[in-house]
Amino acid sequence: MKELTLYSRIECPLCEYAESMLLTLGISYRTIDIDEKTELMQQYHTRIPVIANAVQELGWPFDEQQIQTLAGIA
Repeated sequence: MKELTLYSRIECPLCEYAESMLLTLGISYRTIDIDEKTELMQQYHTRIPVIANAVQELGWPFDEQQIQTLAGIA
């Protein structure tokens, strides 16, 4: 399984939903708050939630199958 990163921000309902999808699937991930760095805010502001591995990113909208494929378990 590939390591995933969830790009998110506080008080983002879609980000919370994406996180719940990851938890439901049992996929480990780390969360990065895009508000903590200006360059991340510029890159992801209109695209969050974004789930990424070392090679590819999924910007919203995505589904559980796409997350599993990104994690290398589908």
